[in-house]
Amino acid sequence: MLEVCVETIQAAKIAAEAGADRIELCSVLEIGGVTPSGPLVSAIRRAIELPLIVLIRSRPGDFVYDEEDCEVMVQEAQTAIELGADGVAVGGLTPSLDLHLSFLRSIASKLPKCQLVMHRAFDSVCDPLAALECLVELGFTRILTSGGGEFAIDGTDALRRFSDLANGRIEILPAGGISPSNALAILKDSGASQLHGSFRIASSGEMKSALPSAPAIQQTKMILADFTLAGKHLPFPNA
Repeated sequence: MLEVCVETIQAAKIAAEAGADRIELCSVLEIGGVTPSGPLVSAIRRAIELPLIVLIRSRPGDFVYDEEDCEVMVQEAQTAIELGADGVAVGGLTPSLDLHLSFLRSIASKLPKCQLVMHRAFDSVCDPLAALECLVELGFTRILTSGGGEFAIDGTDALRRFSDLANGRIEILPAGGISPSNALAILKDSGASQLHGSFRIASSGEMKSALPSAPAIQQTKMILADFTLAGKHLPFPNA
């Protein structure tokens, strides 16, 4: 399963044509992403038939939200589903960096039949293993995580612990710097069977393109397919 994060209709079409299995839609990736507009959600829903996850994040910055932020995000999540999204990626923390359980419980109760994804706020929680158990209890579908650092390739030990603890009860979706050059190592070492990336390529000294690279998506999809065909979860190198 390969999920591609996009910001535009053109990017979503490129990702779908290149072989993406699922799309995550957000706006302003340069600042970590915020909730996309309703018209954009509707337009992309019309443009592609793939499962569509919409990022729900009311503002950039940290993930500690006040009551007003949470009310806005609950409404944004409901709107995204009404416009045709299959699920939402949400997250929230307390000042002590525990999960904001009342907010996440509100989302879960209002969207009981949707895919619920904990976004990378998870990488900032003080106790990720306890947080994982809470998300299982809340009925979340998956956790988007780098394993605690900036890049998934540096967090494979943590990703492996998350996968082992999840034990099929919740999906672990590695994210952060995913590319064809590191996809196989992440799959082998993390125990995961899916990947998430934007696949936006930057030339030396230049900004990343706003569009995903179709060849990078195709290559990563092939790596995933070959890995699954070869026996899925491989053991640690020296196990």
